[in-house]
Amino acid sequence: MKKKDFKKNKKNVLVPYSSLAPGIEAVYTGKKRKNAQEEVQIITTVSSDDQGREIRKWPVFSWTWPGEEKNWDKDIRYINTLQSKLGILDNNTRQIRAHIASLVPCDSGFPVTVDELLNAIGKGKLEEPTFHNGCWCAGMWWRQKTTQPLQNASMKVIQRVLKAYLAGDIQKQLVKEFPYAKQFIHHTYKWFGPLSKFSDYQRLMVKRVLLTIELFVKSNYIRSQFSDIEKLKKNELAVKSMFEDGGKGSRLDDEISAIAGLPRIHPRWNTEYRRTLTQIKDRKKRELYRTCCAIASGVYTLSDCHHNTFYYIEKWIHGIGTGQLTIPTHKSGSEKKRLGQLLFGYVLGLDKWLSGVPMHFLLLELGHVDIGFNPKNEILRVYAYLGETRTAVKIWLAACLWHNLMTSPIGGNPGGLVRHKNLLDRASKYNISFRQWLDSYPVNQVNSV
Repeated sequence: MKKKDFKKNKKNVLVPYSSLAPGIEAVYTGKKRKNAQEEVQIITTVSSDDQGREIRKWPVFSWTWPGEEKNWDKDIRYINTLQSKLGILDNNTRQIRAHIASLVPCDSGFPVTVDELLNAIGKGKLEEPTFHNGCWCAGMWWRQKTTQPLQNASMKVIQRVLKAYLAGDIQKQLVKEFPYAKQFIHHTYKWFGPLSKFSDYQRLMVKRVLLTIELFVKSNYIRSQFSDIEKLKKNELAVKSMFEDGGKGSRLDDEISAIAGLPRIHPRWNTEYRRTLTQIKDRKKRELYRTCCAIASGVYTLSDCHHNTFYYIEKWIHGIGTGQLTIPTHKSGSEKKRLGQLLFGYVLGLDKWLSGVPMHFLLLELGHVDIGFNPKNEILRVYAYLGETRTAVKIWLAACLWHNLMTSPIGGNPGGLVRHKNLLDRASKYNISFRQWLDSYPVNQVNSV
């Protein structure tokens, strides 16, 4: 990078590619740093170059925490060898690779976020602003846009409805104000019942929900989470206050459990939750405890970008009003099924494209097996976006996307296709492989870049 370029673009300038190892990306933050020693900040590492310019570095294999690169498995190391053979990559390619890394399958924009990446790989460039596609170092040096128009406005409506109920407002007033939310308002008032019969602990449970909603109303994850470190630290403190002992969320939980005669409320990721749940013999109290712990868990803490965010909130409301967390009219597991089938089609399509298998013969083969659904739509998208031209760069980028969608370990838990064991077992029954390109693809037989 030329010195004048750094001065012109003081913030979020890419670090010279030649100084990075495969699987790593980095930008200049625009700040000066006196201390040359590396410092871990959340999921990134901060250091400086010989001119004192601060550098923020992160792995582009998502959910690799700083220092864990040494634990990368043979699949990642193999993909890195593909990268090392490409020479110096241009900024467009580096941006696509970084955007692949930030993609998370549980994000509310899935699968349009996958299609955007497939299109970018095929064209060799992302169009800005890109969709915000996940929570792993997203949009680190470029502009993003949401896949969820009016989400914050919708959160404000939910906030308004819950506060209006507690204030004794009638639902007619709310329906007139928000006619598009008529069904949600009707369900809320129906499940809650008359305010005169609403118990003290139910009121507190609604206030506990509102703690989460109030943070969601203010949230804006379109900017890079690392664009303002001080704000990021404040957000971390907000999470601790909501979910850790001694915080305002925990204090409210303790008040609820005391009034309702329940054991101590734990977030559902706490090992004490399941042990305590099994010890509650009364069915109604056990279900009430489940609801309280679900609310205390947030949406995977404070993940308003989760594909089930609004469904979780609706379940909390139903649980508070009826004493049953599960909503009978909701089809259980429908989102898991949707995501699993999408991942199946995308991963299979990427594997066969990487293996050089024409789409038409893949689809003919699938026509003779019964996997329970038709993955043609996703397969078609893979082939149409990636196209016929097979360059070494496109192969490497497609391999990176394949790895993310296949194995994405979200926070230590499987989030990619590997999470859907029922689909993998069904595919195995018909000898359908998702790793053909890794097991047999002749890497050296590609067109020149």
